[in-house]
Amino acid sequence: MYCSNCGEELNNNKYCPKCGTKQEEIVKDDSVKPNNHLANVLCTISLCLYFGMPILSVIIYIITFGLTINSDVTDSGVASLFLSGFSLVAWASRITAYVLMIIARVKCPKSTYAKVVMWIYIALFVMGLVALVVMMITCAGILVECARHF
Repeated sequence: MYCSNCGEELNNNKYCPKCGTKQEEIVKDDSVKPNNHLANVLCTISLCLYFGMPILSVIIYIITFGLTINSDVTDSGVASLFLSGFSLVAWASRITAYVLMIIARVKCPKSTYAKVVMWIYIALFVMGLVALVVMMITCAGILVECARHF
């Protein structure tokens, strides 16, 4: 038997030893056991895509074009095309990361790892929105200040 709340294998106890769910709430069907391995794999791939692809693209750019800012190579269309392509790949990997996290949450709703990854993504999204609002307010202040001088 497995606990319907946490998936812990149960003996003939009155309560689940892991989460304390009452015996009456325990389902005796083995199909209820959550597949936490699937959630762990999906969330690990999701985190690698979310954080790994942007970092990898910056590393590849630095290796390919170097750190020189005024070189002819970085001013060329090749570098611009390169950055556009990797920017697109980085955003596609972020969207894929969100989708994988959502799949993990739907398939394994009791997985703590999937819940943590979801809250990390929510926190990063909120911080991005706050940064965007701060940037817009700062730009508006700069524009007002520039208008006073002209």
